[in-house]
Amino acid sequence: MSENSQSKSALLGRNVDQLSLAERLEYANQWVARRQYKPTKEKSGEEGAEYVDVRIQNVEAAGSSSAECIAQLRSRNLDPAEFEFTILKPPY
Repeated sequence: MSENSQSKSALLGRNVDQLSLAERLEYANQWVARRQYKPTKEKSGEEGAEYVDVRIQNVEAAGSSSAECIAQLRSRNLDPAEFEFTILKPPY
């Protein structure tokens, strides 16, 4: 595995919002795939109050293009239509 692909695999399973400043600079302009956000209503334990489930969107694929991300998802038998693809922007 090349150094570049090892670096991209370090993003997998992580939340982009929790990357350090140095990581944001390192991964700037890389494509990432995250599962599309779909809010669901859940009930809390004792009170039964409803709240919206805001799930953390972790990176499922990363690469230099959206096509590379799609190939990674397909290799894991995941449907690319269930994911959103974005380019990581520099932190400033």
